[in-house]
This record gives sequence, C-alpha cells and structure tokens, in this order.
Amino acid sequence: MPVPFVLAPLLCLAQAPAPCAMTLEPREVRPGESVLLTWDCPQVPQVRLEPGGMVLPGHFQVTLRPAYTTTYRVFDARPGGLELGHAEVRITPGLALGDPARICAFDASAKAVLPGDPVVLRWECAGSAKVRLEPGGLELDGKSEVTVTPLESTRYTITANNAAGGQSRTVEVAVLGRVAPAAPPATGIAAGIASVCTFEASRTLVKPGEQVDLKWICQGDAKVRLEPGGLELDGRSSIAVVPDKTTVYTLSVSNLMGGSSRSVEVRVEEPRRVLTEKDLENPEEAAKPLDQMDLAEAFHWGETRRSAAPHGSWTIRMVVSGRTEGLKQVARIAGPKVQEILILPYFRRDGLRIWQACYGTFGSRTEALNAWFKAPKTLRQAFGDALPQPLPKSAAATSPSPE
Repeated sequence: MPVPFVLAPLLCLAQAPAPCAMTLEPREVRPGESVLLTWDCPQVPQVRLEPGGMVLPGHFQVTLRPAYTTTYRVFDARPGGLELGHAEVRITPGLALGDPARICAFDASAKAVLPGDPVVLRWECAGSAKVRLEPGGLELDGKSEVTVTPLESTRYTITANNAAGGQSRTVEVAVLGRVAPAAPPATGIAAGIASVCTFEASRTLVKPGEQVDLKWICQGDAKVRLEPGGLELDGRSSIAVVPDKTTVYTLSVSNLMGGSSRSVEVRVEEPRRVLTEKDLENPEEAAKPLDQMDLAEAFHWGETRRSAAPHGSWTIRMVVSGRTEGLKQVARIAGPKVQEILILPYFRRDGLRIWQACYGTFGSRTEALNAWFKAPKTLRQAFGDALPQPLPKSAAATSPSPE
C-alpha cells in the first residue's frame, strides 16, 4: 500500500515555515537613495535580516540605503532557520533623474499670534524630496509638520530638492505686541552642537548563534544609520542582532549641524573542534583540543566524565602537574587514546590546587590495571609510575597522595 510512503513526506512539508511575502520599493535607485523593504511571514514570529544579522518581527518594514547592488534575505530567526525570502535592489548611477521636487502645499496654522504662541507649519511635496526649513536649517521629510514659537514676525521658507531639482515657498507669521529680548534656549541646534549618541551592546563576547541587543540614545532630532545592513532608524531605539562572526557595528548619526559615529565590536568565539576518528589517527591533530583548552575548561570536561562514571569506579592516575602547558604533552603522548584522558583537580598537602591527568574510568582496581597493560606502549613508557586509584567523588574529595 503506497499511502504510508506518501503521508510521511507530506507531514514533513507541513512543518516547514511558509515563505515570506517580500516587497522592495523601488527596486532600482541611484547611489545614496533609500528603499523601503517590507515582509510578511505569517508563521514566523521573528526573522533574521541579512546582510546585518538583524533580528526583527515577522511582519515589519525597514528603510535601507544600500551603497551597492544588494540582495536582502530573511531567515527564520530560530537556530538553523531556513531562508524564507529574498529581494534585490540595484544601484544604477545612470538612472534617469525623474521629475524635480515640487511643493504642493505649505501653510501655517495661524498667520498672527502673540509672542511665544505655538504655530504649526505643514507642507506636502511631490516627488522624492527632502525639505529644508529656514530659519533654523531643519532638514525634514517631504510631507511633515513642525511647531514653532516665534517671538517676532518671521518669514518661514521651505526648500524642496531631489536629484532633478526643486523649488521654494514661503509663509509669513506676524507676531503681535512686544516682549523683552530673551536668550534663545540652548538646544543642540541653537548651540551649534551635532547629535551626540551613546551606543552600547548588551554583550561584546558571544558564541555563534547567540543574540546581542544593540541600544543607542541620541540627543536632538536625528536619524541614525546602522552598519552593517544600512538600516535607517530613530535616534532613540534598539535592535537585536545575531552575528555569525566578529563584527564591528557602526552607528552614524546626523542632524542640522553635522554628524558623528560610534562603533562597538562584538566578538564571536571560534567554535571548539570536536575530535573525529580521523583526527585521532594523527597525534598532532589529537593534541589540538587540549592545547586549545584552558585549565577551567579541561576541568569541566573531566568533571563531566567523572560524573557519568558509576559509583566506586577506579582510574589510572598518570601524572600530576602544575603547568597548563602540560595538557598538550599529555594529549600528544596519548595519541589515539586521548579521549580516555580525564583532567581532574588535585590538591597538594599545602592546599594548592593543581591538576592531574587520569586514564579512563573502570569498575574495579583489577579492570583499571588490565586496561593500563593494554594501553599504547608509548603512553606506558612516558608515565611509568602511573598507579590505580579510586575515582574521586568530587574535587573536594581528591586527597593528596605521595608524588
């Protein structure tokens, strides 16, 4: 009956997350222009966006400013997650400029106010444009608003520009009455200070696949750009990343008076090698894991083996040494039997804790001796004074014995 053979793969397919719906607008831009990337992954709560390794919601959109033709990919953010979709944006220096920016509307909520009363300026522009508001030099979006509090009659001017050109428009706000001159507030813009940011990572040393939270707070009205990835974000925000290698994250911030950048490095530990049978055929290769371990890690693996051994087990204590460099010597001499070596703490009579290398775990003293007689000749020659001893129950239970 073929039915069971058909159902099994169908069940596996049902468990795989559905692809994401992705849109990228526009798909072709000139250098320095922004694009909007949107995705909807209904079966995945979080995705990882590459390049950049940013962990973001399964339904989200980001503004990007790629420096070169880039393929953006989203993956299931869970460990080993599959790719769920991709979209490419092309950077074309010779792309047609399109229509120049055009101001469709520019108005004030009031044309006459008392000194210090708030006035809302609103505008809307056609075409991809940035707007500069004077006085103040504020750079804002092509469709936006801002509140001002004039102390004297003021003519406000907005200038809209894009790569093809632009235009300007003005509106006047009359201030009725007089007020005593006062010093302007020492805001970042009035004081001529560029945005200053704090930028930090929740952790700067992680293992592959571990998540790091990047957080920043910027003064003033600012937009920030995060690299790698080219994400354009708010000046006070945070984002999770999953770096696959040591990465320097750079936050570039700008406002009316200039800009600055901050960087933080997140180091990704190299994964520890796992010995295979092929490695054990070469004594030099077999020495590498112990050579790469510090003493604390060697103790950890030794304790793991010791804990798994039955109560009352015995071992062969080969050598006691105080130098960590001796781990490599023990591993090289052990050769193919390096997996039988346990590194355990050893307490001298003066209370100093050093380490001891032991060979295997066995059910009795006799079994330990028989196994030692069958150990490689080079191992027995190097450690001719090896002796059987009960496997210590814990580090504290390791009692000194004559050396």
